[in-house]
Amino acid sequence: MRSTILWSALLLWVLTGCSTPISRAPTPLDWLQHRARLQQLTHWQASGKLALRSAERAETAALNWRQDGPQTRLRLSGPMGLNSATIYSDGRQMEVQQGDELHVWDVSTPGALASSTGWDLPLPALPYWLKGLPWPQSPVQRLEMDPVLALPRTLLQDDWEIHYEHYRQFEDLALPTRLRIRRGDTSVRLIISNWQVLPG
Repeated sequence: MRSTILWSALLLWVLTGCSTPISRAPTPLDWLQHRARLQQLTHWQASGKLALRSAERAETAALNWRQDGPQTRLRLSGPMGLNSATIYSDGRQMEVQQGDELHVWDVSTPGALASSTGWDLPLPALPYWLKGLPWPQSPVQRLEMDPVLALPRTLLQDDWEIHYEHYRQFEDLALPTRLRIRRGDTSVRLIISNWQVLPG
């Protein structure tokens, strides 16, 4: 019971976070130049926490995301039902390793991630959304910019709404450190504590 209360409190803290606005940079950014630099950022690593919530479930995990060009390696650990899972994708196939179990899907298979983890998330789009970029494979339904920073504040693609709540400077790049992704009853809250630009 005590453990349930503790994790419920942690989930509430991660989901609500702080409601402070996007931090201000000394000078506004040029969005076109910034977007071009982000498009060139294809090798990076990000770590932090995520909280996932649907009508039926609510779970949290620590995450370590490594992107090497088209290759994605996502490590989730913590109190989630995934119990320390590694998700790997080369842009064509997706592998989910949970303990001794390994499952492989074609990335184009609808609901591949949902069938393996129970969460319906657009894995191919996430590397772009995490950086603050629209996914190039889908039309942009709406893009609202912060009037001072000239960085995305709200992005809508495939009916997924991404809210960028906070940015910080990493390696001379302004990158998101707090964002929410939502569609229907499914929502994801990400708090990125560290971004690292990798050689490549």
